[in-house]
Amino acid sequence: MRRWARVRALCVKEMIQLVRDRATLGMMLGVPVLQVLLFGFAIQLTPRTLPVTIVANSPDTAARVARWLKNDVTGAVVQQARSTHDAQTLLTRGETLITIEMDSNPPRVTVDGSDPVLASHALAAIDRFTHGLANPYDGSDDFKPTVEVNTLFNPELRTQPYLVSGLLGVILTMTMVMMSALSFARERERGTLEGLMALRVRPFELIVGKLAPYFLLGVAQGTALLTAAHLAFDVSIPHSRLLLATACSLFAITNLVLGFLFSTLARSQMPAMQMTFFFFLPSSLLSGFMFPFIAMPAWARTVGELLPLTHFLRIIRGIVLRGAEASDVAGELRPMLAFCVVVTIAAALSCRLTLRRYPV
Repeated sequence: MRRWARVRALCVKEMIQLVRDRATLGMMLGVPVLQVLLFGFAIQLTPRTLPVTIVANSPDTAARVARWLKNDVTGAVVQQARSTHDAQTLLTRGETLITIEMDSNPPRVTVDGSDPVLASHALAAIDRFTHGLANPYDGSDDFKPTVEVNTLFNPELRTQPYLVSGLLGVILTMTMVMMSALSFARERERGTLEGLMALRVRPFELIVGKLAPYFLLGVAQGTALLTAAHLAFDVSIPHSRLLLATACSLFAITNLVLGFLFSTLARSQMPAMQMTFFFFLPSSLLSGFMFPFIAMPAWARTVGELLPLTHFLRIIRGIVLRGAEASDVAGELRPMLAFCVVVTIAAALSCRLTLRRYPV
C-alpha cells in the first residue's frame, strides 16, 4: 500500500507540473491539432488549377483553344503570350505549367516536367484536349491531325532531382533556425549572459558574432548536400553558381536571424526549441516541398507566400532544374529579402530590450 501511495503521489506531482508547464502542454496538444488541420484542410494531391499559356497570332484561334481548354481540362487557367520566347520565359520562371503553340506545324504542347507530380497530372489532363485539338469538334479544319507533346526540363519525370533540390531548403531551415534559436537562450539559461555584457557588446555586434559561425556551417552544409546530390542522384550543378550561392546565403541568413529572434524571446532552450518546431511544421507543409503548392486552397497559399522556404524552393528548383537566371528568380528573391530585413529589425529590437535588463 505504501508503494502505491508513493506512485500515486508521484503521478499527482507530475500532473501538476505538466499542467503548470504551459509551453509543453501546448506543444503536446497543439501540434497534433495543427497537423490534423493542415493535412485535412490545406494539403491536396490533385491540383486545383493548371496554368496554361497559349501562343497564337490569331485572336480567334487563341479564343477557340481557350474555350476547348476550359471544357476539357478541369481547372485550366489560360493566359496568352505574344511569342514562343515569352512562353518559354514563363516556363523557366515556373509561372505556367503548359504552353500551347498554335502557330507551329503541327501544334506543339510543352509541359514543365520539373515537378513530376504536377507534370503527370498535366499530361493526363492534356491528353483528351490534344485529341480535340487534332480533331476539332466545332467543324473547323484549320489544324493538322497531329499534335506534338513535349516534356521540358525533366523528360523522364524523375523524382530525385525535385525532392533532393528541395531538401536543401528544408535542411537549412531546420538546422539554421534551431542552432541560432539555442544560442542566446543557452547564455541566459546557463547564467553566462552577464559575462557577455561585461564586453559592452551592442545588439548588432552580438547578432553577427553569434550567427557568423553558424552561417559558415550552413555554407558547408549546402555545399555538401549539393555535392552529394550530384554524385549520388545525378542532379546537375547549374552554371549560375554565383546566383545559387547568393540565394543560399540570403536564405541561411534569414533563418539564422529568425532563430535568434526566437532565442531572445525565450527564457530557456526548451521554449526556443518549441518555437522552432511550430515554425518548421507549417514551413515544411505549406511551402510546396512535399505537396503541390497550387493544389492548396487560397488561404493556405497566402500563408505559404509569407514563408521564406516557399520562395527559396522556387529559386533552388528554378536554378537547378530549369536553368533559371537572376531575372527569372528576382520576383522570389525580393520577398525573401524583405522578410530578412523585417526579422533582423525585430531581432535587434528584442535583443536590445533583453540586454537592458542586464546593466553593467
